[in-house]
Amino acid sequence: MIEITAIRPDYPILFGGFGFHNSEALFYRLIEKEHFDQKICKCYRELSPGFMRTFAGYPDWTRESMDTFADYYERMQKVTDTPIYFAAAKGQLHFNDDERRKYAENVAERLDYLVMTRGVKQLRYYCFSNEMSIMDWGGLLRDLPLFKKYHEYLYEAFQNRGLNIGLLATDASSVSNWNTLDWAAANMKQITEDFCLHAYINDYRWDDLDKNNWFYNLCRDAVMKSINCDGKRFILGELGVSNTANLLRLPGVIRDVNMLSDSDEAPFGALYTAELILAAINAGCFAVVIWTFSDYPDPYVCHYAEHDEYAKKWGECEHFISHTQDVKYNKWGMIKWEDDGDYSVRPNYYCLGLISRFCRRNSKLLEFDCDDPLLRICGHLNRDGSLSILIINRHTEPTDIKLDLKLKHLDSMKPFHVYEFDPRDVPMNEFGDLQDAVDSVDVVDGCLRAELKAESLTVFSTDYEERADIPAANVTRDGSLLRWDKVSDKSHCYYRVYRGESEDFTPSRANQIASTIAETLDFSARYLDDTAIRRIGGDYYKVLSVGKKR
Repeated sequence: MIEITAIRPDYPILFGGFGFHNSEALFYRLIEKEHFDQKICKCYRELSPGFMRTFAGYPDWTRESMDTFADYYERMQKVTDTPIYFAAAKGQLHFNDDERRKYAENVAERLDYLVMTRGVKQLRYYCFSNEMSIMDWGGLLRDLPLFKKYHEYLYEAFQNRGLNIGLLATDASSVSNWNTLDWAAANMKQITEDFCLHAYINDYRWDDLDKNNWFYNLCRDAVMKSINCDGKRFILGELGVSNTANLLRLPGVIRDVNMLSDSDEAPFGALYTAELILAAINAGCFAVVIWTFSDYPDPYVCHYAEHDEYAKKWGECEHFISHTQDVKYNKWGMIKWEDDGDYSVRPNYYCLGLISRFCRRNSKLLEFDCDDPLLRICGHLNRDGSLSILIINRHTEPTDIKLDLKLKHLDSMKPFHVYEFDPRDVPMNEFGDLQDAVDSVDVVDGCLRAELKAESLTVFSTDYEERADIPAANVTRDGSLLRWDKVSDKSHCYYRVYRGESEDFTPSRANQIASTIAETLDFSARYLDDTAIRRIGGDYYKVLSVGKKR
């Protein structure tokens, strides 16, 4: 029995949120309705991320493209109340200060339109360039004063318009370039709200037990440097894990692929990623972002001259169209996006999804006293008084624990729900529904006792609601279209749709045919997985509203 003591510090660290780089924001008009309703938006609302990053905020962003992003935001980050970080995909090079000032004014004008006219209130951070890119990837690493100059003009333009959008520096990648934080802290602190860097771990080995401590210390060092620079915060703007070099260039093709995504080792890669995330949170990172929520569509880069019609189709994504003859494939998402209509979720969804769901934004971090180095522990005390404790067990055998909760108000605390991710038995389902609790555990004499599965992630949480699924009224089918009335309950998150052979059939996973945010289901849609429909007979349907916290 391993004993763990949870303590609320007198002055706990405030956690800003865990989330994803949301690439699909750029391709919103290209996403088929069923794909968006049943996977992209449904999964996002279920996970309710605490932070979001995407490429946006261009000086020549068209009104049509800005409206497209605002429409996407209305259904995604506005619903989940998720702060947004914009980074221009590649900074534009100018040769004099007048051009740079005009550039900054154009950016500010467009962000002002989004915030003031379109109501994108969660827009929180901005950076001139993704990963210090200008002309080529990382080009600004050779000219940090130029990066500073652009941010000076952006700062001035934002101030003139009264935009409450902070500038982040430096957004550099990889770990070898984290020294740019030192330069920014020494030279840019007056115009920089917080600091941001990226980390990709390409020398992945599941049996590497030392990487966790190395990564904790790396992040802790960056956090302390940020704090020592007028109390600024540190954001891990991109984090990714792969078991090989992720960027492969073939003739005419760039393949940017997480080699773990669809391999047999993917579930263990997910747990390894989770281990790094918990290390970063415990180190004091204000926010952590995973690359990426969804795959990019196939392909998303082309050459204007040779593919005019293709480029026109992708017009709203003009900033991702390269002036080379290469096309690019990006497969890092938790949700697939394939030409054949495969939009299923990958195994890492059921691991990282638990972190997104239970490592809440604006939570206070607990501290833990535990002598076992093979248990990675992270705890969050939420503003509503609920509590979530995440434990990664690195032991190769099941492990018994006794968790002593040195916290107030234990007598009024409800039972802990228990959620699990076991890489040897991933709770996959075709609808991308996050796994339900597998157990409920009471606190007895201030202690919680449980058995952790070997090499697994376990979440103990009181952050749930005792809410039965609510039936939707007036479920009717007309031809290929199933309709029902909207459920207006404040705890509603999405719908699960069931099909049965009798009017009184009991909804279950076995007869579920879809999960969606919409009040319709089109049986003729290419995306709808007809495997479930064909295996389930009958012409009776039931629709249940699933709560946000189950």
